[in-house]
Amino acid sequence: MLRRWQHLGLAVLIAFGTAIAQESKETQWRISGFVDGYFAYNTAHPVTTVINAPNYTFKVENALHNFAFRNRRPRLQLAEIVLERPMTEKRFGFRLDLDAGTTTKWVHQAEPAGRSWAYVQQAFVSVPLGKGYLDMGKFVTHHGAEVIESKDNWNYSRSLLFAWAIPYYHTGIRYWLPMGKTDKLCLHLYQGWNVVEDNNRSKSIGLMWQRSTDKYGVTLNYTGGAELPNSSRLRHLLDVVFTKPLNAKDTLMLNADWARDNAADASWYGLAVYWRRQLNANHALTLRAEIFRDADGFATGAVQTAKEITLTYEVPALWQRGALLRLEVRHDFSDAAVFDGGTKRQQTLFIVGLLQPF
Repeated sequence: MLRRWQHLGLAVLIAFGTAIAQESKETQWRISGFVDGYFAYNTAHPVTTVINAPNYTFKVENALHNFAFRNRRPRLQLAEIVLERPMTEKRFGFRLDLDAGTTTKWVHQAEPAGRSWAYVQQAFVSVPLGKGYLDMGKFVTHHGAEVIESKDNWNYSRSLLFAWAIPYYHTGIRYWLPMGKTDKLCLHLYQGWNVVEDNNRSKSIGLMWQRSTDKYGVTLNYTGGAELPNSSRLRHLLDVVFTKPLNAKDTLMLNADWARDNAADASWYGLAVYWRRQLNANHALTLRAEIFRDADGFATGAVQTAKEITLTYEVPALWQRGALLRLEVRHDFSDAAVFDGGTKRQQTLFIVGLLQPF
């Protein structure tokens, strides 16, 4: 029955997007979307682990991964439709992202406001204010080097830092203030990590600074606030992303995270390094290597130092313009037995990801 509702929801999203797309030719609204699916083969042949979250139940075979959980079976990861009205100097903007699939269920697995918000990844208004602009509503996090949509990342699978070090989304307000041609500040006030309805009486505050030049880009990010239910003790997150083009084809990116939750008496931190080579206009190769330390087992559920290395080849799908195939091999290993139901310390996966825009 649940699967029927998933299929019905996806059909409604696509029909809604098609209708709006026809109208957008005569208006200033924009419509876009995509479907993301994958097939993964795990050489460790892992057993299935059932995870009972507050809002959903998940079957997981590929441990430590985000979203691409299942082994040896094609799966829909995410379907998304974006309805957007761009902001101007004198007019407010609006964005609505409607989602369906395993990805958005995992992101909203513990949302205190319930399951309904899993279909709304983002819904916010942007208003010009002074020299900058204000966002109000629900939006994906500004932390990290990767995002929820795999089409906007360099690799198909998500990094350990994306999966375990940072939040997915926030609800609240944030103010963006451009500073010259290269710099930008963002001040934010949120309900917290991954909540629409807050789970305590405290809010999260933070500051982000970005600099983007022809030679490099850097983002420094801080968010702090109480995140555990019925607690006022703070969680701190520091996040750094550095990107540098090396030449016309090669780009280097670094992502470092450190977090501390005083209520849980727990810390976690890590570093990811990316190298991307644009082979030609349509083909690219990306290598990612990272290390993640869950010093107290708070993030992953096990005290461990996990590492992974991933090689991703991106190629256009032949049947339709804009569609992408990501061919990926990834090796995960840990100093704790966290793979195959807690019996192994490493796993190797071969993944085929299909990204189809519409």
